[in-house]
Amino acid sequence: MEYTDIRPPILVENGVKYFLNETLKQCHIFKERFHNWIFNIGLLLLFFIILGCILIYKYKGKLSPMEKQKKDREKQQYILSKVQKFQLAKKQAHQELITGLPKWESEYEILNNKLIY
Repeated sequence: MEYTDIRPPILVENGVKYFLNETLKQCHIFKERFHNWIFNIGLLLLFFIILGCILIYKYKGKLSPMEKQKKDREKQQYILSKVQKFQLAKKQAHQELITGLPKWESEYEILNNKLIY
């Protein structure tokens, strides 16, 4: 006895197989939608957290009007001190001898100046 037409046995009916396949497809679609929702909500929360941090940093970074005035005053004092130093250096350079040689004092003048002071 030879069997020429050997097919594997069918353990599940076609209707049940179709039903299970469609059910699994629906579960897969539901799972993808659920993951997409979770991912989108997570990204939205991350965006709001980053935006909030940036806004808080910008708000905290601003100076109050009193602090601005103090900072401006310090800038003005710094600039004025630099201008005064420059003018003093220019005045000293102008008062030096034309040749730029150091002033020569005799020993007599040095001794007299020490005694006076």
